[in-house]
Amino acid sequence: MALPLDNTSFHAAIERVTLQMEKRLDSLETKRQTLPPKPFPPVEKVSEYGPTDLGLVELLLSPGIPQEGKGLDKTIDLLLQYIAPAIADSAGPRYFGLVTGGATPASLVADWIVSVVDQNAILHSPRAMSGYSVIKDLAMRMVLDLFALPTTLHLAESAQHQVLQAHDNIDFRALTTTGSTASNVMGMAAGRQWLGIHDRKVDYSQEGYDGQVVVVTNMAHATVWKAASILGIGRKQVIEVPEMGMDVEGSETIFENVVKEQRRAGKSVLVFLSFGEVNTGIFPMNTYRIASICESNNAYLHIDGAFGIYARCSPDYSHLARGLEKAHSITACGHKWLNVPYDCGFFIFRSHLEKSILEPIFSSSAAYLPSSDSGPTHPMNISIENSQRFRSLPVWATLYAYGRNGYQKIIEENCQYAKKLFDWMKNERSDLYTVLTEECPLNVVVFAQKLTPELEVMPEGEAKIQALSKRNAEFLKRINETGIAYFSPTVWKGRPAIRAAISNWRTTVEKDWEPVRAMLEQQASIIV
Repeated sequence: MALPLDNTSFHAAIERVTLQMEKRLDSLETKRQTLPPKPFPPVEKVSEYGPTDLGLVELLLSPGIPQEGKGLDKTIDLLLQYIAPAIADSAGPRYFGLVTGGATPASLVADWIVSVVDQNAILHSPRAMSGYSVIKDLAMRMVLDLFALPTTLHLAESAQHQVLQAHDNIDFRALTTTGSTASNVMGMAAGRQWLGIHDRKVDYSQEGYDGQVVVVTNMAHATVWKAASILGIGRKQVIEVPEMGMDVEGSETIFENVVKEQRRAGKSVLVFLSFGEVNTGIFPMNTYRIASICESNNAYLHIDGAFGIYARCSPDYSHLARGLEKAHSITACGHKWLNVPYDCGFFIFRSHLEKSILEPIFSSSAAYLPSSDSGPTHPMNISIENSQRFRSLPVWATLYAYGRNGYQKIIEENCQYAKKLFDWMKNERSDLYTVLTEECPLNVVVFAQKLTPELEVMPEGEAKIQALSKRNAEFLKRINETGIAYFSPTVWKGRPAIRAAISNWRTTVEKDWEPVRAMLEQQASIIV
C-alpha cells in the first residue's frame, strides 16, 4: 500500500482518541463550560513557548506541509495535546450562540459509523448501496412524520431486499443537504424553475435565466440574499416586506399589493416566508392567507423553517407553524434542533416537483453513473452535490432512539428556558436588561443592557449607534469570557443587541438556569 499501516498503532490511536473524547463528553455534562479548555496563544506570543513547549511552536509556526510525514503517533499527539483542547464546546448545554444544537448520543455514535464506512450516498439502489437507500428512505419518512407533513410510503419487494419506495401520490418528500443555506439555494432554484415552466413558459434549466423573477420575503435569514446572488437572480431583486405575516393591521394587504405590483411590471414572484425569525423566533400569523395570495398570483411559495419548523413537534407550540403544508418546498435544519452532528439540513418538497422541476435542474449523467429511469431517483439528480455524506444515518438513529416524545421534551424544555430568561429580564431585572420584543414565542431571546442615563438622553443618530455598538460588544465579550454561557451579537430594529438561542438537548432549567442567571446579574451590575 502507498501509506504505512501498523494495525497495532492504528488501534492504539483509536483507543487514545476515544478515551479523551469520552472525558470531553463527560465534561460537557458535568462542567457545562463553553470556553475551550486550552486556547491557542496569540500568534505573536507563540515563540515565547519555545523553551517549554516545542510541540506547540512546531504546530503553530509550521511553514507548510512537511516533506516527510510525521507519522500517525505524532499527529495524534498534536491532536490530543493541543488541537482538541483549543476548540470551544459549542456542543454544550449553555452554548446559546447562533442556533446550534449538540449531538445526541445516538446520532454521535451513528456518525462514527458514517466515517468508518465512508459511503458516498448519491445513488438509490436495491443492490450495492441498498443499506444506504433503505435507511435514507426510513429516515426521511421519520422526518416528515416528525414535522406532521402528509406522506404515504409503502414497502416494495425487490429481488434481494424490501426497499422503501414512494408512491407517486406522496404529498411530501425530503432529502438531506449540508444545511439551511443549501436548502434555501435549492428552494430558490426550484421556485425559479417552477415559475419558468408555469408562468413564463420557458425551461430555465435548458434555455438560461432571463432575469424576470423577483423574490418577496419577510424578515428573512441572510441566506435568502446569498441564494439570490449564487443563482444570478441578484440581491437587489429581493424585496423585503417586514409586515408580511406579522399580526399587524393591513399586513396582508401590504404583501398582496407588493405581489400585484410586481406582476403588473411583468415579473414572476417567488415568495420566501420565514418560519421563526432568526433574532426573535417570531412566526407569520397568517400563512394560509399568504398561501392564498400566492396561488391567486401564480407565485411559488417556499418556507424557510430552519429551526422554527420544530414548533410542530409540540402541541404547546405547533399553532405557530400552521400552514407549513401550503408550501411548495421547505427548508429545515438537522444540526439545529434535531441535534445531529454538522453538517445536516433538509430540503422538503411536494412529490410532483421531483421529476418535473428538481431533476431538470440538478440531474447529472455520465457513462459511469447508472440511470434512475426505471426506479427511484438518485439523490445526486435532485440535489446539489454529486458527492454526499451518509447524513441520513445519524438522523435515523436519533429519531429511532428518542422518538416523537423525546423531541417534544427537547423543544418544550428549551422553550421553557428561553421563556424563563425572557421573563426574568422583563419582570425581575428590568433595571439591568431590556428585552426587545413583546413576547418570547419559541426559543430565542433578544436583549440588551439597560441604557445608561447618558445614553437615554443622547440624540438619535450615528453617534448613538456607535456608542451602543461599542457598549454591546464590550458587554458581550465580558459575559462570554466567563465561560458560563455563550451568546452571539445581533441588531434588532436598529439597536445593537445580544441573542440567546436555546436549542441543545442537554439544556435544562434545573441545571443551567441558576448559574447563567447569577452570571448575567453579576456582569450587568459591574460599573465600567
